[in-house]
Amino acid sequence: MVSNPLPMTAVIADDEPILRFHLNRLLGELAPNLDIVAMAADGDEALALVRTAKPDVVFLDIKMPGKSGLEVAAVLQKEGLTAQCAIVFLTAYDQYAVEAFEREAVDYLLKPVDEKRLQQTLIRVESRRLAPKAVDVDLLKLQQLLQASTPMPVQHLQWINAQRGDDIHVVAVEQVLQFKAEDKYTTVVTAQGEYLIRRSLKQLEEELSPDQFWRVHRNTIVQVSAIERVSRSLTGQYSAHLKQCAQPVAVSRRFAERFKQM
Repeated sequence: MVSNPLPMTAVIADDEPILRFHLNRLLGELAPNLDIVAMAADGDEALALVRTAKPDVVFLDIKMPGKSGLEVAAVLQKEGLTAQCAIVFLTAYDQYAVEAFEREAVDYLLKPVDEKRLQQTLIRVESRRLAPKAVDVDLLKLQQLLQASTPMPVQHLQWINAQRGDDIHVVAVEQVLQFKAEDKYTTVVTAQGEYLIRRSLKQLEEELSPDQFWRVHRNTIVQVSAIERVSRSLTGQYSAHLKQCAQPVAVSRRFAERFKQM
């Protein structure tokens, strides 16, 4: 780090709570001069927070719900906010794309964030403040590189922050027997009990491994290895019987085809 670093403010924007927490913790350890003034879970929220807080740096995930990180950066650039706010992209793309980002952006961070790499980023951000002649991000070129790059293997969801009572539990996905959509929440069913999360089945279906979890009903996703047997009624209705679950799970006609082939 540069000597006698100036006080700075930052916004973290990433749709994954665990990664937001991890980056927030690392920044607190490595940069005591950096104040995390806000954290966002989607692009629209990130844009609003940067406009309001006007931080010195924003750590911006490229892939987020709503506006992407590139779209947020484009708006910030158009509004003249990138002159004072350094943009550090968070990305999960391969080394070729990462090297290209490095030539154009203030910096990038490959997820999951590495401590030594983050130290280099902080040096660049502080150096930019001391000598603010950095070239603006060429967003069009970044978008072209993003489209042309080969993504790294998909990292499926490994754990979930879930609520039971007043407590938040970190639940390993491999322990989940089923996810049930109920009202505004989704119930996470494990052998140890049930928890609640604010995540739709559509989101979970995109984040879970398709080899490990199957959608069997518009309201239910089950872990394949938890299926003990599948029964069929006289009317043709399929039901999945899960290990350690007393009640069978209804399988809708739309998703029954995969069981007919078993």
